[in-house]
Amino acid sequence: MTRRILLVNPNTSPLVTEILAAEARRVAGQSAEIEAVTAPFGSASLECRAELVVAAHAVLEAIASHDDYDAAVIGAFGDPGLAAARDIARAPVFGLGQSGLRAAAARGRRFAIVTIGERLRLDIEAMVAARGLSGQLVAVRFLGASVLDVAADRAGFLEAIAEAANACAQESGAQGVLLGGAPFAGAGRELAGRVAVPLLDGLASAIEEAMRAPLYARATGTVPDATPRKAMPGVAEPLAGRIRDFLRRG
Repeated sequence: MTRRILLVNPNTSPLVTEILAAEARRVAGQSAEIEAVTAPFGSASLECRAELVVAAHAVLEAIASHDDYDAAVIGAFGDPGLAAARDIARAPVFGLGQSGLRAAAARGRRFAIVTIGERLRLDIEAMVAARGLSGQLVAVRFLGASVLDVAADRAGFLEAIAEAANACAQESGAQGVLLGGAPFAGAGRELAGRVAVPLLDGLASAIEEAMRAPLYARATGTVPDATPRKAMPGVAEPLAGRIRDFLRRG
């Protein structure tokens, strides 16, 4: 049976959704069907904490409004809403950041991260620390560009990506480099042979994990309950319903 994977772009840029969808479909091949959706509201790029918080809400609304999938992937390096999405989703949920870090740190490898958004340095370091990987992280380098700049002209940034990755290997001793962020999806493949160490792709890692995840019976409807509904003004009803279901299961 062909798996269905829901791929959620947490920002509102259709171009970024196209980049994510094209690479996800290349990775999945004929083994999975990719349904890519764009955040229903929020920012066109995620480069600060406030944008990540807004994106988390948008991710939850996107996941709550879909039922027919076997796994979901959150397509941003900061994994906005990942933990909460796992609470309310009816299938396994994966994130570019968490899956990419697992791949980068596999077998004790020393790794570096090349990404975008200097304001999120502390959050990236905290994400690494939360997974017990600080001892393997040797460097974090940021491109001097925005998410939308790289998405609009990725070919024009490939040399800068390669230079940053090679610097991580030569100057910091990285044995692998994780390219962190949606605009980098597929860039490691395009740079094959131009960087001295393996380039890891968070999207590819997340899609591969989603394809290996156990299949759950696809649930529909809500959990019966005779108690009055908790008021959730301003929250879309599909998401409010999933939250109520989660609380009733608790």
